[in-house]
Amino acid sequence: MDGEESRRWHVVMVPFPAQGHVAPLMQLARLLYACGAHVTFVHTQFNYRRLVGAKGEAAVRPPSATAARFRVEVIEDGMSLSMPQHDVAALADAVGHNCPGPFRDLLRKLADEERAGAPPVTCVVADTAMAFAATAAREAGMADAVFFTASACGLLGYSQFHELFRRGLLPLKDGSCLTNGYLDTPLDWVPGMKNMRLRDMPTFCHTTDADDTLVNEIIGQMKSAVGSKAIILNTFYELESDVVDALAAIFPPVYTVGPLAQVIASSGAANDGLDAMDISIWQEDPRCLTWLDGKPDKSVVYVNFGSVAVMTAEQTREFALGLATCGYPFLWVKRPDMVNGDEVALPEAFRDELQRGGGLVVPWCPQPAVLKHAAVGLFVTHCGWNSLLEAVVAGLPVLAWPVFAEQTTNCRQVLECWRNGMALPGKVESGAVSGLVREMMSGELGKEKRAKAAEWRAAAEAAAVEGGSSLRSVARLVNDVLLLGNK
Repeated sequence: MDGEESRRWHVVMVPFPAQGHVAPLMQLARLLYACGAHVTFVHTQFNYRRLVGAKGEAAVRPPSATAARFRVEVIEDGMSLSMPQHDVAALADAVGHNCPGPFRDLLRKLADEERAGAPPVTCVVADTAMAFAATAAREAGMADAVFFTASACGLLGYSQFHELFRRGLLPLKDGSCLTNGYLDTPLDWVPGMKNMRLRDMPTFCHTTDADDTLVNEIIGQMKSAVGSKAIILNTFYELESDVVDALAAIFPPVYTVGPLAQVIASSGAANDGLDAMDISIWQEDPRCLTWLDGKPDKSVVYVNFGSVAVMTAEQTREFALGLATCGYPFLWVKRPDMVNGDEVALPEAFRDELQRGGGLVVPWCPQPAVLKHAAVGLFVTHCGWNSLLEAVVAGLPVLAWPVFAEQTTNCRQVLECWRNGMALPGKVESGAVSGLVREMMSGELGKEKRAKAAEWRAAAEAAAVEGGSSLRSVARLVNDVLLLGNK
């Protein structure tokens, strides 16, 4: 594009204030910046203060070399730093009530700057969970696009919530429906995903309350997304083609631009200087990679349940004993806030493994680097989308233990569609952990899953290079939506 087009292309990015949302929005922002966009990246005060408190303001602001086209803005959200980040319903309620006004003020500020010669906002790219931003953009006469930070299958699951209520499948009659087999009700009418059951849908719909606030918020988000200029997904077409095709019949044009980390590397955006910005509230433990260096290839079991999921003390003990007795070295990322309740007394066998160097427990780690390390042979994961996609990029098989949200839907795709992993039972026991780890690491089924993981790695690489499906989709997104705005 010529210089004038570049000067007038300005995208406002609005992530939900949780690490699993901010990280992919920042990746997309970097990609669009590399394509020539002016970018305004919007944090809510809650997330910004957590980042500054953890890493310092210099790490959160863009480098001076990028200041001409990349800026960070912060809007009030009325939240206290004491609010737990894993309380998704409370976070969603707070941003929905407190952020619309401050965001409208920001758009007015940007419009004032435009009148003074700054580039006009051509599109607001809002996280699906920040639907107020799309509403404000439309009120201001600006184009908006929705970025859904999870999987295409997760979005399809959420898009069916209204239909589940319409068909009388929800709300659940009572709590017994969670355990009496009702969740195995087949949903053979869901487009793009065969053999779906009610338990495979995002867990937020498993409610007994017809007026559930979060469920109604999600249904509203889906209705809002229908009115957007585009749906942007951090996936690649070959991985979720049936689902993406089904979404195209429901939503505006769908653009698959992932895996974003790989697309950034292929597009040259990795050298933009913006990688100096730190968007993690957790300090990475530097021992991880050094410890892995001392282990044989494909010998280590890597365990990480993400930045939000929480466990009970009993679940923690069962995982600890299962890892201690699986026969393989393990690296377990265990956040300080991951366990509900009092301090957990871990089994003696687990403590012995740590003492003799057969295991390492850290509060956080550089996950993409860990997954690509030659010593890692298996990823035990909650099936959060960022983690699953990183496993695909690394060519690693997974042992799934979904916790909440669309993780159950992702797990279903792992088992039924991608076939690159197995799943632990919901009620986790140490014997199941050790047995399934051994099967995945050295059994016949494990060999099959590793072979499929290698195939998906090659497919992800092909999608992210010049001529691949994701780079073609990025070009269409820029030319057909982001450059044009409401023209």
